Amino acid sequence: METLPRHPRHRHSRLRTSMSWRVAADRSPDQSMTGSADSRVRGNVNRRVITSTDEFLDASRTGGILPVLLRPGAIHAELIRAHLGPLVADAVYCSLPLALRGRTVADRVWLVAPMNRTGSGQLNGEPLTPGNLLAFGGSAEVAGASGAPLRCGILSIAPSALERTASALGIKSHPPGEGEFRVAPVVDRGRLSRAFELLSYTVNHRKDAALTKREAGAIERAFLDIAVRSLAGDSSRSSPHQSARLTSTTIVRTCEAYARKWRYQDVTLADLCEAPGVSERRVRSAFYECYQMSPTAYLRVTALNAVRRELVEGPRLRDAVSRAATDWGFWHLSRFAAQYRALFGESPRHTLSHRTDRPQAATAELRSRRGVEPAT
Repeated sequence: METLPRHPRHRHSRLRTSMSWRVAADRSPDQSMTGSADSRVRGNVNRRVITSTDEFLDASRTGGILPVLLRPGAIHAELIRAHLGPLVADAVYCSLPLALRGRTVADRVWLVAPMNRTGSGQLNGEPLTPGNLLAFGGSAEVAGASGAPLRCGILSIAPSALERTASALGIKSHPPGEGEFRVAPVVDRGRLSRAFELLSYTVNHRKDAALTKREAGAIERAFLDIAVRSLAGDSSRSSPHQSARLTSTTIVRTCEAYARKWRYQDVTLADLCEAPGVSERRVRSAFYECYQMSPTAYLRVTALNAVRRELVEGPRLRDAVSRAATDWGFWHLSRFAAQYRALFGESPRHTLSHRTDRPQAATAELRSRRGVEPAT
């Protein structure tokens, strides 16, 4: 197999050819490539660089999974996305620790492949370890936190595509069903990494950021082949502690739902223990497994993130800052302002004054629902 050249003058031109050939390797005989090397693909690869807090916390960019900023610091995140027939591939980089909570989109299989050299965080209680594939069915719960920096690949695949690929390969795969989650070892980790590297190369070294039809077909087949083969193992042996860790996710979910119900107002650790009916030690253990933080620390930063969304997305009111703070359980406004500035690097009034307002019709609708008057 061809090795990557070291000479910098020829590295980029030969890198693309080498990766394209190696990504396509090991395909089955009936999966020969078609089309010339110049023909353009079904879609382009796009890259988005995120440096602002508002963009970082926008759940629409993460399929509805809610990001939560956990630590202060300069934000730099990159998302490289390619639409490849029945699947969407994302190469993700994030410079700051973050938490994620929510549910995956229905009727898709979601695969997360950590790319860090060492483990960096946990997802549903499972470590983000290179070589593991974290597999979610549609509408599956997601609760976790990453270290920094985080690098990972994410695949969103139509279940029918996995079935067709498994049939063509003559193997029986076991993708997670709706609401399910499990972990499987990655088959051919090197090939998976090269496929994501080719997406990064396309964005960084081509003006049109377009894959050829040949390259797109090779990458699509590589992702599907690796996904099917990785999920072909016995799911009951994929994680010896899976059931216990999922219980931790359930405990965390129950505590979060209770805290949100009361909008984080006067919620104590005893209240959190009573909601799922477990001990204080078990609640602490569950939050550390999922978010690497204590329950009170995590709920505090979650409430601060909720206040920021209120200031950015809610109606502009005369007392918007104090109203949002007290609505989310912060009664000592000076202490709240200090905690807010420490996390987001700006005052809540600065967030409010520099927000990009929604269209007037949408803002008016929000005001009418709340029964409040606009600020003048």
